[in-house]
Amino acid sequence: MSALDVRRLLDGKPVAVQRAGEETNQLRSLRRVWWDLKVSEALITAALTAAAAFAAAGLASWLALRGVRHQATTQRELAAADRVDRREAEARAVRRNAYTEFIAAAIRCAGLIRDAREAHIDDDEYRKRHSAVQGALSDLILAQAIVSVEGPKEVSIAAVHARQSLDRELEATHAHRSGSGPAQSVVDAGRARLQAVGFMSDAARRALSGETEPPVAAPCVAH
Repeated sequence: MSALDVRRLLDGKPVAVQRAGEETNQLRSLRRVWWDLKVSEALITAALTAAAAFAAAGLASWLALRGVRHQATTQRELAAADRVDRREAEARAVRRNAYTEFIAAAIRCAGLIRDAREAHIDDDEYRKRHSAVQGALSDLILAQAIVSVEGPKEVSIAAVHARQSLDRELEATHAHRSGSGPAQSVVDAGRARLQAVGFMSDAARRALSGETEPPVAAPCVAH
């Protein structure tokens, strides 16, 4: 607006209004664009903030769910391991009882054989003691069968040798009593029995402790 227009305006006279120039229109357009950009920036910021919050909440939920699943998996694995440990402990207990009963029966047989070879007893007493040994050997066969079922193979073989050594000792004792065998055969049979029962004890110990070293060769029992 010029100075003349200002004076006319102050005098209450009409003023000719001119159209806005090109520069003014461009300035207004730039202002509108700037305002639109500010509004868009605010909307974008709000959208990004909401998306970030949603993503954080989703990540937290996923992590919590993963933690729960991991904990549940760990508990299942621990429970399964505990069941395996209990089964192994029960199996060891059954084997231990089988081995112990066999060794105890073998020692009982050895004691009865020792009683049967006492020189001062008469024939009737000898027959009674010999019959007692045979009954104990029958019990030993049953105990050996249980050991064979429980295994492992090393212990089963050792039990067979131990029982055979007692059979040999009783045969040697009877032969010496009847005069058809030397006293030395009784001594040798007793030593073989001690070795066989000792090997059985060692094999049982290795089986119960889970040792894997190769076993000592089993004693040979003569037939």
